[in-house]
Amino acid sequence: MQAAIFSGPHNISVQDYSLPKLKNNELFLRVGACGVCGTDFHIFEGDAPAKPPVILGHEYVGEIVDLASNIKNFKIGDRIAVNPNIHCGYCEYCRKGKINLCLNLKALGVTINGGFSQYSVVPLTQAFLLPADFPFEIAAFAEPLSCCVHGLNQASIHVDNSVAIVGAGPIGLLMMQLARLSGASKTYVLDIDENKRNIASKLHADVTFDPQTGNFLESFIDQTNGGADIVIECVGSEQAAKTSLNIVRKGGTLVVFGLASPKAQLHIFLQQLFHKELTLKSSILNPNTFQSAVDLLVTGKIETKLFNPKLVPLKNDDINSLFSAKRDSSIIKYMVVPNN
Repeated sequence: MQAAIFSGPHNISVQDYSLPKLKNNELFLRVGACGVCGTDFHIFEGDAPAKPPVILGHEYVGEIVDLASNIKNFKIGDRIAVNPNIHCGYCEYCRKGKINLCLNLKALGVTINGGFSQYSVVPLTQAFLLPADFPFEIAAFAEPLSCCVHGLNQASIHVDNSVAIVGAGPIGLLMMQLARLSGASKTYVLDIDENKRNIASKLHADVTFDPQTGNFLESFIDQTNGGADIVIECVGSEQAAKTSLNIVRKGGTLVVFGLASPKAQLHIFLQQLFHKELTLKSSILNPNTFQSAVDLLVTGKIETKLFNPKLVPLKNDDINSLFSAKRDSSIIKYMVVPNN
């Protein structure tokens, strides 16, 4: 089979690869689609950990073409979504139920071979059943959506809360929809790209802002009567975090969700923190939220069709161009389709 193998920073190539034989409690999956995450770009740049050589891609779905003889609850032909994050179950964090903080965490597409490949071996514990013929290009959003569900849980939204989402990439657009489902009284979306703001509006964001306009902060504070109750940062940059801190109202909550460069910093004036009496939170991975994400997609409560992902073939030139060339900021999502 063909697979995109990451061998170290700035080194990824599509090569022939032979999968091992199935063991008990393993599924053999023909990959239907695999989303390209911001984390994948960070790994390529050397700004996020991985265990090379490894097949990248952790946002993937596919069809079972073989399975171990001891598996009874799945069958050949079933479509599944893959939760890539594998916790150990015995470290101090796992025993406290904080499985996303597992000290021995493994992840398909990061430390174990993942979905930028025609086929993948998936542990039974990581497989979530999809309806027959459910579109792969929609189902592939299950993993990022599951992370967003946890991030939104960190925000503890109430029905009288106004919520601002900083960044209208795929994460921000998913998060905004979750905020609306959670009963947010008003949703604001900030992004410098007009196309992304337009998509946010089509997904029923109440108001969108371009944070690069000269009077943005004054306008936002004025229109929100002091700022948003809850701000969720979904970009992963110093500027986005700074903007988020400036637009949260007194007594509000700021959730830092985006994965930033390891060198990025958020400078906080301690008196600003003191006088605003803020709650600062962060969010990582998807503890016990994957099935909820699948259900939200299958029932159509979360819309992804407007994202119109750019499909990338599993070919060496295409994969290298994706990771090495300057990316089009107007594209909401890239998605590798290994078997098209």
